[in-house]
Amino acid sequence: MNKIEDEDFKRNWEEVSAEKQQLDARSDERILKGIERKIKPSVNIRKIYWAAAAIVILGVGFYFFRFSPSAQHETNIFFSTNYSKKVTLPDGSMITLQPHSKIELAADFGETDRNITFSGKAVFDIAKDKTKPFHINAHDFHVQILGTKFFLDQTSEEQKVELFEGKVKIDYKGKITYLLPNETWSKNSKNQDFHYYAVNAKKSFSFQDESFEKVINQLEEVYHVKIDYPDQYKNKQIRGSFSGNLNEVLSVIGYPFNLKPEKSNDNVIQLK
Repeated sequence: MNKIEDEDFKRNWEEVSAEKQQLDARSDERILKGIERKIKPSVNIRKIYWAAAAIVILGVGFYFFRFSPSAQHETNIFFSTNYSKKVTLPDGSMITLQPHSKIELAADFGETDRNITFSGKAVFDIAKDKTKPFHINAHDFHVQILGTKFFLDQTSEEQKVELFEGKVKIDYKGKITYLLPNETWSKNSKNQDFHYYAVNAKKSFSFQDESFEKVINQLEEVYHVKIDYPDQYKNKQIRGSFSGNLNEVLSVIGYPFNLKPEKSNDNVIQLK
């Protein structure tokens, strides 16, 4: 091969090499773009995945924070709607709430004592614990219990505490009243308070030539009921000792006059 041919061959080789480098560069660029197109969705999907995962984690954390019992500590409010509801307090006390009643436990309930705020009507069966007295704040009066079962009505016109078992102490405007089983304390709309016995409570009475009217007045005060009788007997004399519940005592007292007790309603008894 002569010199001219050598120069032509060299020049052609260099041109082909340059064109090949350009082709290789363009090929590399196309390949890189293809790879990026394939990788980019994966990266976006991965970002979306982690973002979604973060949202889920935050959502679960928010749900746990709002609804986890540990986040709210312990339930300290119990209430009933249109129906009666039985609840058990942390100390084991059983309470039957009548409709539209509510109990709110103090934040330190059960630590040194047991304090609650109550509104409505309920039957309380309080767990015994002499070291931790049970206190009920019924707004304008307070009840202290050591271990007992009773009924409390805080909403009616005549608010009352009716004791079935144990012993309670009632503080109303600084006046202290102690109740024993079958005793009731009440307060009327005029803020007058009364301490009396259930009509089925057995009591003993002794009268020495007392008028029928005074005897009936005493029974009304002891049992907190209204007793109606014919006016013609009000000055009759009563003498003797009597024992029993209200119905039994009235039957004995009314026997000489042929009067028998009949219950008109929970608060009214008629002698006929």
